[in-house]
Amino acid sequence: MTTIEAIVEKKKALLSGELAHLLAEANGIEINAARKRVERAKSPVHKIKGLFADNQSFVYHSSAYNSGTYFDELVQSFEKAATRCAVLLEAIDYHHGLIDKNELANYAMSPVHNIIGHMNFYTIVDKLIELNVLSDYDDNLYTLNGYISPAEPNISHFKAIQLAKKLLLQNLKTWSGHIGLGSFNAGTFDSVVAGFQFAYTAPSYLHGFVKYKDGVPQPGFLVADILIGNVTSTKSIHFFLQKLAVIRASNKGIRLLPVLIVDGLEPEAFQALRKAGVMIGSVKELFGDNYNELIKDLIATITNAGTILKKDPEKYIHLMTQLTKLVDGKTNNLKGELFELAVGYYYGQHCQFLEIGKKVVPEPWEKKRDIDVMALYQDEVRIVECKGYNYPVDVDYVDRYLGEILPAIFKWQKKTFPEKKCAFELWSTGGFTAKALEKLDEARSKTKKYSVNYLQKPDILAKAAELKTSKFSEILKEYFFKDVA
Repeated sequence: MTTIEAIVEKKKALLSGELAHLLAEANGIEINAARKRVERAKSPVHKIKGLFADNQSFVYHSSAYNSGTYFDELVQSFEKAATRCAVLLEAIDYHHGLIDKNELANYAMSPVHNIIGHMNFYTIVDKLIELNVLSDYDDNLYTLNGYISPAEPNISHFKAIQLAKKLLLQNLKTWSGHIGLGSFNAGTFDSVVAGFQFAYTAPSYLHGFVKYKDGVPQPGFLVADILIGNVTSTKSIHFFLQKLAVIRASNKGIRLLPVLIVDGLEPEAFQALRKAGVMIGSVKELFGDNYNELIKDLIATITNAGTILKKDPEKYIHLMTQLTKLVDGKTNNLKGELFELAVGYYYGQHCQFLEIGKKVVPEPWEKKRDIDVMALYQDEVRIVECKGYNYPVDVDYVDRYLGEILPAIFKWQKKTFPEKKCAFELWSTGGFTAKALEKLDEARSKTKKYSVNYLQKPDILAKAAELKTSKFSEILKEYFFKDVA
């Protein structure tokens, strides 16, 4: 007789339905009897329950646990019988191995609010973390297990795509508001309609979308998600189509205007969206050729910021000039990210090597730390924190910067560049509160292991004047300091 343990040990891991069929075939027994034997199986055969269709389990041998084969089979099992898990893995893979924790629910086909018959999104995420499929990349990002996604994520490219997504969604809000598709003032990002989260939502009062109850208008909703920076296939859009299908089935009275922003679609995906009545928001068709090229330039510049700002810094000047022309002030919420490029532009004129948006790990067991700008000189490493806000940095942040962030990054620096001195700088377009300045002045005068300095509006403009590049000074004044006293 072929035992369950023998089959599972050979296969390493498989779905319980497949195991029951193999067991029935090998021993000439009825499938129902085989299923009952599988249900009663004990160690070294183990099961993961609660995620798979038709009340199935994921069955594995203890010798295979947490191996490459185990995770390969688990992912395949998600695709076969746990689509609500598979779409989350697909979303992270689509975004090159990383996803913003606040955005992952946008790419789910599971509700963030409880709906009868559907597992809650947060329950699924907790289960995937428990299974070591999903893990923290840092405080703000999720990544996948190294067996599932072995390549190290390209954080610069991820940041570039995120910045482009923010810009596109902001312009979707403006465009849809101006033509009356959605209420401009009520539009929100990463928000919920009918229990599901979308990248952008806005109530729509268009004729055909509004219903009346006791004479009071009940709006429909513009709901939008975004997929850019990768090949967008039918697999990539599955979450969106399923999310809409569940809403329409569970909330028959709601009227939706679904939009998917894309920068390219495979033909099969295009047809699937059209069939489902989705408005396909092609970047080029919605905003024009120049805007489409601007998005491509933005992504390329941020992805390769260190090299471009060092070897071809005028590309940054051209990018910022185009941004201010084409988006007409709609990038205010991007100032923080773009300010890193401005600081990088300055240091690119002086240093030997430049990196923008670097993540470092002081010790393997410690959390990742962000370095906005790192400029290497022959005898010094200059590490710059960039705050492109129109309000002052407060003392709470300065306390964390001085007491937690700098010591952690200094630990990494001493291991990586032990022969170089270390200099920290904090650049803030909005300046600092009085108490924050007191702490920074004290640290600047008393810290001996490394130097600490800070710059605010007059200091930053003085740095720009050193370069004798009037266009750079103009960009700083018009874009970063326009709303700063």
